Amino acid sequence: MAARRSATASSLKDAPSLEELAGQRPEFADVRRVWDGDLAPKLRAREAGRRQVVTRAIRKTVTGAIIAGVLILMTFVLGEDLGDFVRFLIIAGGVFGILAYSGLDWIRVYTMKSQTKDLVMGTASGMLGFRYQTLHPDLSDITDVKTLLSRSKEISETFSGKSARNSVTISTPFGRWSAGKDTGPPPPTPAFEALKEAALLPSYDTRQFEDLIEGERAGAQFSLVEAKLETSGDNSSTVFQGILIHVEFPQRFLGRTVMARSGWWKRGKDAGELKKVDLISRELNESFTVYSNDQVEARAILSPDRMERLIALERYFSGGKLRGVFDSGHMTLALEAPDQFEAGSIFEPLVDPRRFASALSELGLVCDLIDGFLTREWVKGRL
Repeated sequence: MAARRSATASSLKDAPSLEELAGQRPEFADVRRVWDGDLAPKLRAREAGRRQVVTRAIRKTVTGAIIAGVLILMTFVLGEDLGDFVRFLIIAGGVFGILAYSGLDWIRVYTMKSQTKDLVMGTASGMLGFRYQTLHPDLSDITDVKTLLSRSKEISETFSGKSARNSVTISTPFGRWSAGKDTGPPPPTPAFEALKEAALLPSYDTRQFEDLIEGERAGAQFSLVEAKLETSGDNSSTVFQGILIHVEFPQRFLGRTVMARSGWWKRGKDAGELKKVDLISRELNESFTVYSNDQVEARAILSPDRMERLIALERYFSGGKLRGVFDSGHMTLALEAPDQFEAGSIFEPLVDPRRFASALSELGLVCDLIDGFLTREWVKGRL
């Protein structure tokens, strides 16, 4: 929690002013009017509720922890008179008591955070003509223990990423798409399967998705989503957390090109028909490993100015291990990065224009990336 709050606070600290944003692109010209006349009043109406919900959750957690601590301390004071089983029951009861006493309040905090993010990110996305979904479960109807228990399995599967599904067909901006049997919710965009098929995602046991952004830019449909992949067992760990971007090009590529940061991914003898590509820039050639079955097209796609767009995206999101595949009619990228699109912390006042500015800055960089690949004469003559 502390790391996430710190990262969120840093992103707001670095956010530009609304006046700076207004001059960056035509879509942001009305940013001050949207903030003053729409978003700020809605956030202001929620502020009192935020303080009340957060304060109550913290107070009940502290109270529960003190009571549990006293009970646990007693088990050590009484020593062997209690017996191991009784001592275990007291400790387990103390932990469960904290969860039961404050759990509903933390669900309300989570719900308010999700609703706030949906409001800020939705408004920011709307300025660019995009659509936004948190992909969070709606927990607003959980008001007591009974409703919590009735949805406990659903909540557990959502947050663990372990819900198993058979083949599922979902609707996307690119048409209807089938996800095969796997562990976790069906991917909300084709990016996930495209990257898996290209061996650009690690092996995992569970998966989660949030912050889905969809729309059209420079005449191309695109989608962006955050993904988290984890392994289970004794050595469980997060093997990928970052952003997946899928852009549907107006016309098909002639070949197939796969790229990744050097030192992380190597094709070698398993590259098949793909051959190593030497990029135009020596610096880029040392930084990225690229394979393709169309050398000319690969160099045109990954020209120095377009690679700079990719590196700028990586730099802004403090990410790493940038990788991607250009195939058929799509560009699909993955970038490892900590939580993004958070729209500020729920533990801080809601009426802060930096929440809006940070969201718009993040979306603006995605626009720059797509524009850099799609609004050049090269696109018209090559793809």
